Amino acid sequence: MATVTCEEQPVRHHQEECGRFYGVIALMATSATILSGAIIFYFNHTVNSETIASISNSVQLAAVTLMPYMISAAVAAITAIGIVTILPLTRLPNRLQSFQDRLAGLAAGDLASRIRIEGDHEQIKALSREMNSAIGELGNRVAQLKLINRQQWDLLESIRYQAGRKDTEAVLMHVGQMEKNWEKIAVIEERLVT
Repeated sequence: MATVTCEEQPVRHHQEECGRFYGVIALMATSATILSGAIIFYFNHTVNSETIASISNSVQLAAVTLMPYMISAAVAAITAIGIVTILPLTRLPNRLQSFQDRLAGLAAGDLASRIRIEGDHEQIKALSREMNSAIGELGNRVAQLKLINRQQWDLLESIRYQAGRKDTEAVLMHVGQMEKNWEKIAVIEERLVT
């Protein structure tokens, strides 16, 4: 028995979802074809030559002979509308997979990649833009924190060096700079709700 890794599960789920949609589309098309054929067959075999002979004008004759084809055309149109409605849904799992992959990357610490959504679904495009914007803003804040953290380490090294030289004035100046950095960190932390 084959085992499925975590990476394979989303792909397999997407394929299963698309398979279900395509199965529904195939069922609708097959049903419409069988129904249309049955309607034409029924009308052609129930309308006999005596019925046609009793029709007095050409409008009635056209109605009797074209009726099964008009009904079949209506069934085909309704089926086509159903298929056109369902078909875009086959792409939806793929788009949602992009969001799922991006969120998994975010949880793993990836703040650099972005979601790229193609197509004409405006709500999904808007959602991807907002998510990219939010992740970008979070990435900027993390970058600021990293920069301040590096500055703090540099200042701490300078304090150690100046303390070894017993230069109290330089030590106090570096401590003041560290305090300013902590104020910057506090501002960033206020914007992050945890």
